[in-house]
Amino acid sequence: MSSVSDALKELAGAAGRLGGLAAETLGDRLELLALELREDRIRIIQVLVLAFAGAALVLFGLMLVVVAAIYALPPEWRLSGLVAAALLALAGGAAALCALKRRLRSGPGLFAQSMAELEKDKACF
Repeated sequence: MSSVSDALKELAGAAGRLGGLAAETLGDRLELLALELREDRIRIIQVLVLAFAGAALVLFGLMLVVVAAIYALPPEWRLSGLVAAALLALAGGAAALCALKRRLRSGPGLFAQSMAELEKDKACF
């Protein structure tokens, strides 16, 4: 009877150690997740600030160029010049948005390290 009691005590101790290890692993993963969240938030803010600043400056410069070009045209060509400038501006804007989309897709996904660590943990258990 005492050997059964000792075995149950050892089992309870092992379960406690296993629970402690699981809690420690979970804590590490949560710390990693919090760190990645901060890094991703900074990255997203940087991308947005750069996108808005770039778009504003490009639009302002494009507006000045279009006004100068339209002013330089003879009066009978000004409407055609304005249409051509508008089409070029739309094409440039579409290209810029495509480049931004590629930039956002090229970086690592959100929580990539956490997901990789969780996959490793899953493989171990």
